[in-house]
Amino acid sequence: MRAARVPQRVAQGGVALGLVLSMGAVVAAADAEPSIAEDVAALVHTATTDTHDARTEQLRAQAVQAAQGVVEQVSVVRSDAEQAAVPGEVLAELDAATAELQAAMQDVDAPAAASDVDRTPNVSRDLERTSAEQGAAPDAAATPQPSADVSAAATDAAAASPSPSASATPSATDSATAAAAPAPGTSSTPAPTTGATGDPIADATLPDTSDPATTPLRAALDRVKQAAEVVRTTTEQKKAEAAAAEAAAADAARVAAEQEAQRAAWKASLQGYANGKIPSSALCGVGFDDRAMLRCDAAEALDALDAAFFDRFGTHLAVSDSYRSYAAQVACRAAKGSLCATPGTSNHGLGVAVDLGGSVQTFGTAQHQWMRENAPAYDWTLPEWARASGSKPEPWHWEYTG
Repeated sequence: MRAARVPQRVAQGGVALGLVLSMGAVVAAADAEPSIAEDVAALVHTATTDTHDARTEQLRAQAVQAAQGVVEQVSVVRSDAEQAAVPGEVLAELDAATAELQAAMQDVDAPAAASDVDRTPNVSRDLERTSAEQGAAPDAAATPQPSADVSAAATDAAAASPSPSASATPSATDSATAAAAPAPGTSSTPAPTTGATGDPIADATLPDTSDPATTPLRAALDRVKQAAEVVRTTTEQKKAEAAAAEAAAADAARVAAEQEAQRAAWKASLQGYANGKIPSSALCGVGFDDRAMLRCDAAEALDALDAAFFDRFGTHLAVSDSYRSYAAQVACRAAKGSLCATPGTSNHGLGVAVDLGGSVQTFGTAQHQWMRENAPAYDWTLPEWARASGSKPEPWHWEYTG
């Protein structure tokens, strides 16, 4: 009867020994007890759990790293916006969204850190626990001991069965390590995202995972993307406005310089002529009175003054005299005496003086007072000698000073 049970016990021991060896443990007992099977199952479960946890932590680390890259890019966008004078209320939403993203990053990091502190090499601890339990001295009366011949048979069966090699059958620890490690040719650090837009914020993505710990991180990332797009659009508008204003200012400066050069040329154009000897071809008319003739820069300024006068009173300036030739100066002196300057000395003979009629020719009128206050802005003035308190009051006589 004892001899008949030996092959059966040897077979059972061989099965148990093969299962344990496949997990990287060596069990020398020929008669496996129920606790051995339970420990093997626990080892399998621990290895699987460790593999899953390692992969989850790897994906979380990649998500946090991707989010950190977005935070760094946000600082670039914000700096650019500040230089473009983007309003603070536009930047406020980007700041709030970035703060939310950073808080979500910390929330993802915190569970992983706590897990690292609590976790230990579970496989090694389970093996140690199994060995300790098996090493405890059982009650000799309660537990039958295998005989020498049965132990020898089990040893022979184990020797006859091919032992799984490290290259053929990986251990539980090796499996967990292989599952957690990145695939060949890949990196655990996500490469910089290059999407359709070329914008590192808009193209930023998190690892594809159903891990609920990264859900707030994804929501915060979407908010940052929207806020950054608004800031970027506003920045581009501000830059365009600044560029347009700069171009307009440059154009205005160019036009002003050209006009100044033209006025200087007009002023110089009459320097070769004597008082009252300027040909009409060297003079210019004014737009509101085709009879008036002046030096060209004086005529241009009088046109501008007349436009302002018309806006105020609804009528044009009335010019009674402008350029006065030498012969006309002689005639004026003969007719009006001291009211006319000595021929060859009058400002009329230089094309820079006019006599105005209408309400301007009388002291105290609204038109005359308006001219006193506004004409100097157009380089026209009433000389001191021609004012009411002057040596020779002439409210109608105005001279160009440009």
